[in-house]
Amino acid sequence: MMNQMRRGASSWVARIFLGALAVSFVGWGIADVLRNRDGGSTILSAGETRVSVPEFQLAYRQGLNRLSQQLQRRPSTEEAEAFGLDQAVLSQLTAGALLDEQARRLGVGVSDDGLIQLIQNEPAFKDQSGNFSRNTMRAVLANAQITEQSYLEDLRGSATRNQLIAPLSDGATVPAAFLEALGAYNGERRTVNFMRLTPPPVDSVEAPTNEALDDFYTQGQDGYRAPEYRGFSYLSLSPAALADPAAVTDDAVAASYGANRARYTTPERRQVAQIVFADRASADRAVQAMASGTSFADAAITEGRQVADLGLVPRSAIPNATLADAAFSATLNTPTAVVDGPFGPVIMQVREIAPEVVRPLDEVRDEVRNALALEAANAKVTDAYNAISEAMQNGAPLAEAAQQAGYALQTVAPVDASGNPADASAAPDLPAKPQLLAAVFAAQPGMPPQPVNYQGNNYVFIELGDVVPARDRPLAEVRDRVVADWKVDEAERLMTDRAEALAERIRGGQSLADVAAAEGLTVETAAAITRESGRAEIGEAATRAAFSGPQGTVAEAPALESGQAVVLQVTEVADAADPAANVPAQARQSLDETMREDLFQSYVAYLQGSIPVSLNNAALQQAKVAVR
Repeated sequence: MMNQMRRGASSWVARIFLGALAVSFVGWGIADVLRNRDGGSTILSAGETRVSVPEFQLAYRQGLNRLSQQLQRRPSTEEAEAFGLDQAVLSQLTAGALLDEQARRLGVGVSDDGLIQLIQNEPAFKDQSGNFSRNTMRAVLANAQITEQSYLEDLRGSATRNQLIAPLSDGATVPAAFLEALGAYNGERRTVNFMRLTPPPVDSVEAPTNEALDDFYTQGQDGYRAPEYRGFSYLSLSPAALADPAAVTDDAVAASYGANRARYTTPERRQVAQIVFADRASADRAVQAMASGTSFADAAITEGRQVADLGLVPRSAIPNATLADAAFSATLNTPTAVVDGPFGPVIMQVREIAPEVVRPLDEVRDEVRNALALEAANAKVTDAYNAISEAMQNGAPLAEAAQQAGYALQTVAPVDASGNPADASAAPDLPAKPQLLAAVFAAQPGMPPQPVNYQGNNYVFIELGDVVPARDRPLAEVRDRVVADWKVDEAERLMTDRAEALAERIRGGQSLADVAAAEGLTVETAAAITRESGRAEIGEAATRAAFSGPQGTVAEAPALESGQAVVLQVTEVADAADPAANVPAQARQSLDETMREDLFQSYVAYLQGSIPVSLNNAALQQAKVAVR
């Protein structure tokens, strides 16, 4: 939200052009929030510019929200620290403070009138008519949990900082020489002849010696560890499970259908075409032309306009009430009179009418009954959730709290983090399995975990049971598995040795075709591959090998198919005819953005070397605690 608004302020000079609106904006009472506020304690300072505790808390809270969206849950304090959230927020605020201090020293700023016009031009604050709406602004900011004061201060800072940054980075692009080099690298094409090798059958591989097996087990011991297993009990509260359609009476179904008839109604829809004219005179000429037999489309062409097809739409899809009334009162295939639209005079034509369709009660009876049952079940879930939560807050264990609410727990024998039991029996069927197991294995013994909430009003309460710690399995316990793994590994080693020997024969002067014939292999060709396309034909490792040397290069590498290998020879090398054309527009844009970001970071680093920055670590820690 704030980033979008900052981007909207990035070209603020060009956007200030309505002076009269600035006066009216002040009259609406916005100017009273353009005054400075008391910053409170200082988190950091850059010269005479201060970042207050509330400013840090706002930025940190926004960072937490973004991290929560990525993780699909609120991160713990330790997780936020592990992700470096505090350092990222500090870096962001430090850069802003350095730019603000430099702007102060240079006398750069934004007037209140300029700021007001920036706000009025913000698309998010405009109503359906395209005009600034104070009520829309308030709703947008409230939805984003941003106060007017914070937004205005952030907007002023963004516009001021942009005046420093824009001259450094606006219009900066990657040099043509770099694009040429990158295009030449990406556009080079090679033709490769190759043969595929597969490992020998595992059954043909001799059993390992005790010494070899012991070494193999020791090197991969972590892969044979027994994972931690946890047992637990749970109570699932789900509206779908508690819903009882049979308990819903026919009278209730009929009453609900009558009260929500619109839910089962498809409104009338019309295929609407329209012509928007530059002025009333041209619209009137079109009316006369159509009255004389000119077609709707030809009348538009004559006036230099185009016919816009709105599609088959309901009345609600036409936001302008005047145009909607005209379209839904028009006669089929007959142009309407000229209608005053928001962007000029309009003539409309209805080309198809799909009448309103109401699904009868008999058709939707089961649908209504199930919806009512689900609604009642939702209320049951909420009541049970509140009762169980309150009982547990008063010290009752989950089993007792569930029993008081009329429910029983399900018990699960110890399973690993994937839900698999230690005895290799079938994994239990669990509600919200990924979220439930994550909560079980994140739970601390002796501390009741928070209930898992998923898909709306669905909850799973958890009580941790037996915990079986992870352990190293001795070789004797997993010997059969280790032997099987060793044989697979040995088969692949034998295949690799064979590939290396075949490659040496080709380097020694034999042709790849002759070697393939002698070994009973087939020669394949990957024609005109690039470093990108080769990945899908011969695999990433083989592509790297194919581009590792000049024409004639012979190499062996893992194949695209797992567990196989290829021996290849480069037979043709073709340079890119137009190197720059091999750099897509999206890649160029990304490179340009990276370069501009580097310029910005370099400027911030320069400022950091010339403006003293200090951090109040005590205030920082207190601010983070307050946010949590």
